[in-house]
Amino acid sequence: MNRYRFLAAATIVVAAACNDAVPERYAGADTGLAVARSGRAKDSLIILKDSLLAVKERQLSYQSQLIGDAATSARLISEIDRDLAKARIEVKEDGPAPESAIENASDQLARVQKKVNVVLQRLTASESRIRRMRSDSVARTMLNATQATQLAEYEQSIAGLRLTVENQTREIATLGAQVDSMGRENVALVAKNTAMEAHEDSVFIAIGTEKELTEKGIIRREGGTLLAFGRGKTIVPARAYEVEDFQVMSKSKDLTITLPKADKEYRLVSRQNLEYTDSMDPRDPLVKGTLSVTDPEKFWAPSKFLILVQK
Repeated sequence: MNRYRFLAAATIVVAAACNDAVPERYAGADTGLAVARSGRAKDSLIILKDSLLAVKERQLSYQSQLIGDAATSARLISEIDRDLAKARIEVKEDGPAPESAIENASDQLARVQKKVNVVLQRLTASESRIRRMRSDSVARTMLNATQATQLAEYEQSIAGLRLTVENQTREIATLGAQVDSMGRENVALVAKNTAMEAHEDSVFIAIGTEKELTEKGIIRREGGTLLAFGRGKTIVPARAYEVEDFQVMSKSKDLTITLPKADKEYRLVSRQNLEYTDSMDPRDPLVKGTLSVTDPEKFWAPSKFLILVQK
């Protein structure tokens, strides 16, 4: 039964329910109003027709919304494809990427995800409208073959759009994981570079009496003769050090070295050249008060370990 036969049958049923007979020779349109003799019957028919028209209008409204949502969803999906193409350019697997590229890719993916969320909301709303149309018994009865086919096409189109969005969502997740990996690699690289820079910038200083430094194994005496009972031996650095016995300082920042006792002189026994300090006489290995380095690269070039022995 199509919608017109359904409407005619409904009107005749209402007319009959009002106990008004149809004229024997009536040949007009089967609207029901023409055969209704009482005002109550006519009112009932008008209410019924208004209700059916409301159902039809609701159907048309749903269809219009479906068409609008489908067009908007298709446009957004096209934009998502373009945005993903830009994100793919930023995400590279052939080594660490610049921080700006990682930030651009991350921002791009965040924008794409927002569009994906909008599309999913629209598709969910469209699916809900189709379910309402199919669950409405009156509307379902009024559907003709063309409209039923069109509704099936809507469902198929929505399913296709959802599949596309799901594929895009998976790609976003994959690209997001790559961006996170790039970020972690950059953090590790920065940490490694920082550690290397800190290692390169680190210098080591040991200042103390001969006894203190000898006990730590930082210095020893060499030279002289057995007949001289050790006299004439020279204080020299030990062949190996324990870094823990030295004070760590920055070659580039700690340019002034304050000696422990201002009234004492300290002898330089390591291989640094006092020419690159503020020493008044670079040839004299004795220093007092403070030692200021004027050219850290050249001063520390012979050795990163500075040893000063208190006299």
